[in-house]
Amino acid sequence: MTITEQLDRLAKFSSTEANREGVTRLPFTPAQEGAARWLAERMEGLGLTPRVDPCGTVAGFLPGRREEVLILGSHYDSVPRGGRYDGCAGILTALEAVRRLRASGELPQYSLMVLALNDEEGVRFTESFLSSRTACGDWGPEEWAAIHDRETGESLADLMAASPFQGEVIRLPEKAKGYLEFHVEQGPVLDKQGLSAAVVDRIVGLYHCCYRLRGAQNHAGTTPMDGRTDPMPVFGEIAARLPGLSRAIPGSVATVGWVEVAPNAPNVIPGSVEFSVDLRSADPEGLEVLRNRTDALVREMAARARIGVDRRAEVRAAPVAMDPAMGGLLERCMVRAGLPVFHMDSGAGHDAQIFAQKLPAAMIFAPSRGGLSHCREEFTREEDLQLACDILLGFIQEEF
Repeated sequence: MTITEQLDRLAKFSSTEANREGVTRLPFTPAQEGAARWLAERMEGLGLTPRVDPCGTVAGFLPGRREEVLILGSHYDSVPRGGRYDGCAGILTALEAVRRLRASGELPQYSLMVLALNDEEGVRFTESFLSSRTACGDWGPEEWAAIHDRETGESLADLMAASPFQGEVIRLPEKAKGYLEFHVEQGPVLDKQGLSAAVVDRIVGLYHCCYRLRGAQNHAGTTPMDGRTDPMPVFGEIAARLPGLSRAIPGSVATVGWVEVAPNAPNVIPGSVEFSVDLRSADPEGLEVLRNRTDALVREMAARARIGVDRRAEVRAAPVAMDPAMGGLLERCMVRAGLPVFHMDSGAGHDAQIFAQKLPAAMIFAPSRGGLSHCREEFTREEDLQLACDILLGFIQEEF
C-alpha cells in the first residue's frame, strides 16, 4: 500500500464518517482503540516488536547497530471532524522508512522505537500530551487522577484503568539518543513557495486561558437598553480587537476558538459569556507582551461596562528550539534527496516540544495543500510523503 492508502485505511477508525465529515478519533474511544490495534499489527508485520500501554501509546521496537535508541514518533488522535494526515502521516511515513530499510537488508544506525502517541490534540481532557508527557516521566498516577474529561468529569486515571490495554506505561528508553518527528505543516508556507520539505527550527510558545464575563440575566423584551448589564457586546468588542493586538507583535497569532453563552436562549439577555483565548509566538518576550495586553483589554472592556470578569484554566508552554545537530543531519538528507534546504518555525504544538525537554529532538514538515488542517479537506501529496520518507530513511542510516 502507498502511504496515502494506509492513511485512508487508518481514517476508517473514526466515530464520524471520514469521507463526508472528517476524522474524529478521541482518546479512550472505540475509534482510538481500534486504531491502536491496527497500528500495532502494522508494526508487527514489519518486524518490529509492538506494545500498547494504558495511555493508548503504541510502541514498536527494532534492534539496530547500537543499543542507543532513536525514537520516531507522532500522534494518531484527532480533533473532532479533523483531517487524516495530522499526526498519522508522521507515524505511517516512519513505518514506511522502516519497511524500506528492512527490504534493503540493512540495520539502522541506532535501535529504533516507533511511537504512535495518544492525546496530543488536548480535545477531550483538561490537559494534553498524555502519551509524550507520560513517556517522558512528567506524568504519573497523581497527574492522571487530577486530569478530567471536560464534559463528563471522568478522571484520566479511571479511563486508563478501564482501558483494554494494560501493563506498565511506555517510558523513554534508558539509552534514548533522540526524537525525530515528521508532520504535515498544517499551514500555507511550503505550499505557497512550492517546496516539499522544511527543517523545523522552533515550535512556538503557547498561552491559553478562558475568561468569563459576568453580567445580569434578564428578559430580552422588557429590559430597556440603558438598564442592561449584558456581557455579549463586551465579548464582541474584545473578539474584534484581539487580532489587532496580535498584528502589533510580528510573528504572533491570537484566536478565540470557543464560546459558551448562558443561558443561550434567543429571548434572554445572557448572564455570562465564557470564551477561550489562544496566543502563540516563537518569541517568548513577544508572547508575554501579547498576554499582558490581552488581559488588560479584557479587564478594561469589562470595567467600562461594569460587568465582572474571571480568568481560569491557564496553560503555558514556552517556545522550544529543535536540536541543531539533528537539524544539520536533516539538511544533508534533504540535499541527498534532491531538495533545497529550507527552515521554518512551527506555529502548531507537537509532541516534539515535550520530548525536546528531555533529549535532542528534531522535526521536518511536508506541505499541506492550501494550508488547510484540522478539517476534512486536509491533504498532502503522496510524492511529498515519499520524499519525507527518503529523508527519514537517510537519517536512520546515519550517526549524529
